[in-house]
Amino acid sequence: MKKILFLSLITLSLTTCKKDDSITELTGTPVNGNGLVDIFWSNDKPHSNVCWEANYLAYSLGKLTGRFNNFGFTPKFIFDQANLSNCSIHAYVLISSIDSGEPLRDGLGKCIRSYMGQTYLDTLKTIIDPASDTAWFHSTDIRQSGTGYVAIGTFSFNRYRTPSGFPDGTPISKPCLFYFTYNGTKDFDTDGDFINDKLRASFTGHFSFLRSDHMDIASTIQYIPVPALIDLPGNGIAASNKTYGEWTTNVADQMDFTLNIQFYKNH
Repeated sequence: MKKILFLSLITLSLTTCKKDDSITELTGTPVNGNGLVDIFWSNDKPHSNVCWEANYLAYSLGKLTGRFNNFGFTPKFIFDQANLSNCSIHAYVLISSIDSGEPLRDGLGKCIRSYMGQTYLDTLKTIIDPASDTAWFHSTDIRQSGTGYVAIGTFSFNRYRTPSGFPDGTPISKPCLFYFTYNGTKDFDTDGDFINDKLRASFTGHFSFLRSDHMDIASTIQYIPVPALIDLPGNGIAASNKTYGEWTTNVADQMDFTLNIQFYKNH
């Protein structure tokens, strides 16, 4: 049994998406309540974020950080504190929306998307293949763990390449544990008429995974460098081959995700 090291947080722990993960009980006294976010609630995206962090280079302690600008829940996020069997999380991020705040890394044709395994339909790396652009977490069970909760499920981050023993484009899905806390629900007066008219609920969650578990690092088809403009005319290979993400340790293997999510319901 492989041992997974969990990073100590105030109320949460991180875990890698490994097949032999086991639930780690978090410290603190379980909090019972009647918190409820159902299909009548909406994601308050302007007040939510999905952030990522990874070491720069496999041997470095320096950090690259950023966020995914496009994310959501399909179907809707469901949380029922009184009956956890009703809970479900189906969350996604668009890989192409990764943002480190540095245009020389983030722009189309730049390195960060290739390092995330993004596939392009053109050699100039401007047209993103939708099939490789969405990473998903799907929960199958949610349990209480200390003062928080753990969602047991699968995480799909990238796809297999030909030849890998799988059809080209097959999602790479692995078991995953996602630890989160319910931060409570509060009623707000949003229009200044001294009457509360909107409920807001907040959640914070963390998990980590290894890119090497979710990228086909043994594939013989990898990143095709963009040719110089002078080489483009008559370059049939460069013009017809799509480009694949590149396995590299320029971004360290482990990536940590943090989700700060708000939901609201008008009343």
